Amino acid sequence: MLQPLHAARLYVTSLVERKLAAPEAALARNIDASMEAVEEILNVLIEISRLDAGRLEPDIAAFPLEEIFQRLAVEFQPSAREKGLELRIVPTRLAMRSDRRLLRRVLQNLLSNAIKYTVSGKVLLGVRRRGDTVIVQVCDSGPGIPGSKRALIFKEFERLEATASSVRGLGLGLSIVERIGKVLGHRIGVHSVPQRGSIFSVDLPRAASDVAVHAGLQSVSPAVRLGGLTVLCVENEPAVLQGTQTLLDGWGCRVIAAQGMGEALDLLREHGAKPDIILADYHLDGATGVETVSAVRSALHAEIPAIIITADHSASVQRDVRASGYAILRKPLKAAALRALMHQLTWQRAVAAE
Repeated sequence: MLQPLHAARLYVTSLVERKLAAPEAALARNIDASMEAVEEILNVLIEISRLDAGRLEPDIAAFPLEEIFQRLAVEFQPSAREKGLELRIVPTRLAMRSDRRLLRRVLQNLLSNAIKYTVSGKVLLGVRRRGDTVIVQVCDSGPGIPGSKRALIFKEFERLEATASSVRGLGLGLSIVERIGKVLGHRIGVHSVPQRGSIFSVDLPRAASDVAVHAGLQSVSPAVRLGGLTVLCVENEPAVLQGTQTLLDGWGCRVIAAQGMGEALDLLREHGAKPDIILADYHLDGATGVETVSAVRSALHAEIPAIIITADHSASVQRDVRASGYAILRKPLKAAALRALMHQLTWQRAVAAE
């Protein structure tokens, strides 16, 4: 189900990002919003089923929190700006121990809710330190939550009556936050004052040493960030490959598109090109995306940054990708997440080369 949805999402995103006449632009936005709702339902059902079945295996590691903050800034600034809200994400040098993907999912849900329910004012993502505990907080100036309803908001399909009719949602985001918190052993807290706003917090164990991370992703426009990059895309589904190429073309990238490892190596030899980044599906015909990236790197004698893209949510795939040191994104892709990660990886490589 996720494969065709992923392909459709790529095409729709390409339409939304183009300069269309007003009627066509409105149609594209409506299709995009409808597909986003379908994606939300599918992703939530997948996550809840895996959490409840105990099949979600955390990949705990030490990493700088700023890595997640920078990607969240790029992902959520557009939606906050569209609502006329100020989204402030305070830089941090703190590092902690957690599962990158699961923690990012928790903060995505909290930020999404904060922006969704806040009509005016601002949303803030920041960190407090208490001994060996790192407390991540998402603060908003929204309607707040009555004390009698605070336990209710973490239950499936439960939404506050005051906002249920005016805000689209399933009432599952906070249920997932609570479940992931239990899996990771991170306490989830909430403090709220009706009509003044809410603060959701996640308590994390601090890593032994803090790591400095360069900031500034949110201040660079998408066109400037990715224009001119050479991207090798390896995907065995023709519709997905074409959709990815269409999206990247719109960002000003030069795309080398291949349906497998052999074709990718042949095209690189033919073009005499060295890509700036590789995007590869995990399940390819005859090889995995991890094996394909390794083969390309070996052939070109270069440590090219890579993103493995997959609809497979299994722990074994996650372990394989993480062990190889490549980044991972899951289908269906969100364009903002892909754009942010592509910039982060190519920008970090450029900084290291200076």
